[in-house]
Amino acid sequence: MQRVIALLDNLVACKDSNMKLLYEQGLVTHICSLLTETATLCLDVDNKTNNEMAAALLFSLLEILHSMLTYTFGIVRLALQAQKSGSGKDTQAAEDLLLLSKPLTDLISLLIPLLPNEDPEIFDVSSKCLSILVQLYGGENPDSLSPGNVEIFAHLLTSKEDPKEQKLLLRILRRMVTSNEKHLETLKNADSLLQALERLAPERGSLPDSMAAPLALEILQAVGQ
Repeated sequence: MQRVIALLDNLVACKDSNMKLLYEQGLVTHICSLLTETATLCLDVDNKTNNEMAAALLFSLLEILHSMLTYTFGIVRLALQAQKSGSGKDTQAAEDLLLLSKPLTDLISLLIPLLPNEDPEIFDVSSKCLSILVQLYGGENPDSLSPGNVEIFAHLLTSKEDPKEQKLLLRILRRMVTSNEKHLETLKNADSLLQALERLAPERGSLPDSMAAPLALEILQAVGQ
């Protein structure tokens, strides 16, 4: 497993790699499978066997995923800039990458349970992967705001004190609920998450006391609060 992950890491990190070809040859499928298997092992609280090894493999896989998503996001951003400028540049490459990368959206409902991990590095890379995935695909994953994931967001927004981490979580949440009507309806009935957002949002007529406050207020307004 370590050797396979090291090989994938080298392939993705190499600047000369043809990423589209790697995607077509099954890289996306392999990463989804490996991450699902490894994350499931790490999230199994009853299984302490080789937990440190599994955590190390998980972090490596998350870094590979982040590199893949960063690459795709860069291609898509260039295509969007070309569209806005009217340069006439072909956007097919970006569209192809988005289609090939779409199976990665299955990982959204797996990445969210990784956020409360005791290792801050796991939170850091998981949240960055989530951020890019929802920017690219919005609320595509129907299980993004499952009852369990709603509680995770509520817990993190209550327990996290770093404004940058709060903002990142709120941006992820905002993108999901404003791009998918089902997620928006889920949030309307998620009392614990709404309470966490209300604690972060400024009182009516008062100035926000943190960088996260305007985002929390924006999400509450989206659900009619």
